[in-house]
Amino acid sequence: MQIPVKAHYAAIAMLALAARYRDGELVSARTVSAEHDVPNQFLVQILQQLRSAGLVCSSRGSSGGFKLQRSPELITLAEIVDAVCSPQSTSTEVGESDLNRVMSQVWDDVIQQQRSQLEQRTLQSLLEQAIDHSPEAMFYI
Repeated sequence: MQIPVKAHYAAIAMLALAARYRDGELVSARTVSAEHDVPNQFLVQILQQLRSAGLVCSSRGSSGGFKLQRSPELITLAEIVDAVCSPQSTSTEVGESDLNRVMSQVWDDVIQQQRSQLEQRTLQSLLEQAIDHSPEAMFYI
């Protein structure tokens, strides 16, 4: 199943904000855009959707920017995807035959598994995963 690029960019933006959450630092859209190769115009729209969903808050002005509304431990990928993408239909019925019913059930199961994965992953767990795979996390003897 393909994840929309909008959801990918939203997750990247949220991870960038989560990385600075403990500092209480506001992060500009331009900074996130430059550091993570996300088109700035698209990112601004995404951040506004995340703000409307109550996941981030913002401040205007020269020292303004965005920050997480809640702790990274409390925000899941499912919430982020829901904020920027229309809900995925779980109904794939296209006919009444036994084969259509079987395949509809398969697609529904795949969607449920995908949803479960998104609900299990928090921003904090993803940050920890990124740190574990970072070259700076390695040490040499």
